[in-house]
Amino acid sequence: MQVCSYTYDCPQFSFAFTPKSEHQKSNALYSDDGLYAYFYIPGSEKFDIKIAYPKARYQEDIAQIQRSLLIKFILATLLLMSVALFFTFYSLRPIRKALRLNDEFIKDILHDFNTPISSIVLNIEMFKEEYADVPFVRRIARSIDTIMLLQNNLKSFLYHSPAQNQQVDIAKLAQERMEFMQTLYPKLTFHFELKRPLVITTNRELLTRIFDNLLSNAAKYNRSNGEVRLSVDAPYVRIEDTGKGIIDTQAVLQRYYTEQERGVGLGLHIVQKLTSQLHITMQISSTPQVGTTVTLQFPKERQGVRR
Repeated sequence: MQVCSYTYDCPQFSFAFTPKSEHQKSNALYSDDGLYAYFYIPGSEKFDIKIAYPKARYQEDIAQIQRSLLIKFILATLLLMSVALFFTFYSLRPIRKALRLNDEFIKDILHDFNTPISSIVLNIEMFKEEYADVPFVRRIARSIDTIMLLQNNLKSFLYHSPAQNQQVDIAKLAQERMEFMQTLYPKLTFHFELKRPLVITTNRELLTRIFDNLLSNAAKYNRSNGEVRLSVDAPYVRIEDTGKGIIDTQAVLQRYYTEQERGVGLGLHIVQKLTSQLHITMQISSTPQVGTTVTLQFPKERQGVRR
């Protein structure tokens, strides 16, 4: 505008002579009705020249600038996203390859386990026929059953097969797992109590792992000649021990957290994941050097009556 005030050769602007006013400031830009400014005319004390940029054209130019900036912004965003995706996939390639190789290796090893496990199972069956009353044979047989259970769980995970739910008598299953644990810890006293029966539709294999981990902890960290009590009172299952207790009942659920010299801090972390998967609420209360109580509350909507 200031250049045009000297040359008047600016077709995009309109020119007009206006009387001077104390409210008008020379070379100041106004925008209340389009864009315009007042400029001093040499030799004239009564008039200023008003150079205006029409409001319609001003708005059109603003809209065009906004469209241009928006297009540039979209193009820049798409370019940055393309570059980011390229580098993401490029950096993830070795990780994906390593995970695939690891997955294939585990599947191959799992397949190779079938031969020795099958051989052990056949030999144990022959031992059971001849030495059915020998305690150590029963312990080995139950341990093999646990290995088979873990193998089936690993197969389900690796091959992404859906978990099979079935109607489970919780009291019967819990008592079976307690009797198995009793064969491993003969110096401890185990008590089982059924107050109200509980039958629920759930995954039996995952639930077996929950009971095995909880009973194993109750026995492993118990005092010498201690006790483990298991009670079923629908919808609750409680496992109590007379062991060392837990100082931090929240941190003990974290992966690798342990308060004892034995163990690597995975048992209760695994239990928490499995109970969450089966929609079971778990509560832990403990007093150091007195004992620990773990309470499992099963969802009511899955409870039923065995027919």
